[in-house]
Amino acid sequence: MSYNNVENFLKNCSKPQNYNFEFECDNGEYINLPSINRYFTYKATAPAMIDSAYITGKKFAEDIQNSGKYNQLGDCDGSGNTGNISLIHDVYFKLWGWKKDSSTFENNQDSGFRCQFGGDTMNSVQYILNDVVKEIINRQENKNLFDKKIGHFSINYLLGLYGDLECRKQLIKALNSVEYLSQYFNGYHTIGNFVLVPSYFNRWRGINGKVQDYWDFSLKHLKEEGWKDDFNNKGNNIKDYYRYINYFFLWGYVDDQGNCIELLKRNNDSIKNKEHFLEKVVKLIKNRSCFMIAMLRLQQKLGIKAYVKLREKVFLKDDGVYKNFDEVFEVLKELLGEDIINEIWNR
Repeated sequence: MSYNNVENFLKNCSKPQNYNFEFECDNGEYINLPSINRYFTYKATAPAMIDSAYITGKKFAEDIQNSGKYNQLGDCDGSGNTGNISLIHDVYFKLWGWKKDSSTFENNQDSGFRCQFGGDTMNSVQYILNDVVKEIINRQENKNLFDKKIGHFSINYLLGLYGDLECRKQLIKALNSVEYLSQYFNGYHTIGNFVLVPSYFNRWRGINGKVQDYWDFSLKHLKEEGWKDDFNNKGNNIKDYYRYINYFFLWGYVDDQGNCIELLKRNNDSIKNKEHFLEKVVKLIKNRSCFMIAMLRLQQKLGIKAYVKLREKVFLKDDGVYKNFDEVFEVLKELLGEDIINEIWNR
């Protein structure tokens, strides 16, 4: 059952902070797949996958696409125009005043930003998955999987393994041996991993060789170099950046000076380093999920107009960043009273 809007979501979902937005597709066969299998199935729906040099991956993608079963799957972050994206778009509107009309990008109402925004998934899967696979495939017991690689580590290579039923079992077993990877797959499409980013930044960070779609490097770029002329112009309008961190509840990813916290040690290739990254990100997503659900409840309790005024007073802060969620809750308690904050939080 899909929820479609925030009201149904808060009323009928027992643990909305844990809800996987992949389930909004209402495709029972897809929903019942394990999270890792869902990921490969979704990736196989991309038209480019049928051009893969890996025969088994190409065949798997062709079967998926020809079946017609998964034609309505879309980006859970609402960045595309397919799939059931009503709920995530309603979340963006309720929390941040972003309302999608006919175009991909829209302005946030009363936010002080000059740029338009679009949906994005902060911590994505493919690059960290490539990094993880690079380590586990080199193990002696997985040498036969490594031998099938004809290029660099990529989704084409992984779909080639997944499309081979014998290799699939071995691949899934190897992936499940990595601590926190399954939790990461289960959590990266929960509410706390969705955000709005300046227009076209989503695509750029996904193909930029330095950033590689990692969220810590993405924030570092936005702080130091800005984005085009309308967001923190070449790093010279730092107020935009501070406002961005506060407006979109991103305190877990920065220190009290607004500097991004490095989540993955880039000079360390060990699998333990990858597992520490996955562990940290799972916690960050969960913490922000809980806060976002609390703010949706607060918006529902106060009403749109009162919440907009509160948002302007608290989350448009642009002379620095809040230290953490606790500091923000203290600010909210001073403005609204402790009883209201306990009501929206203690559930």
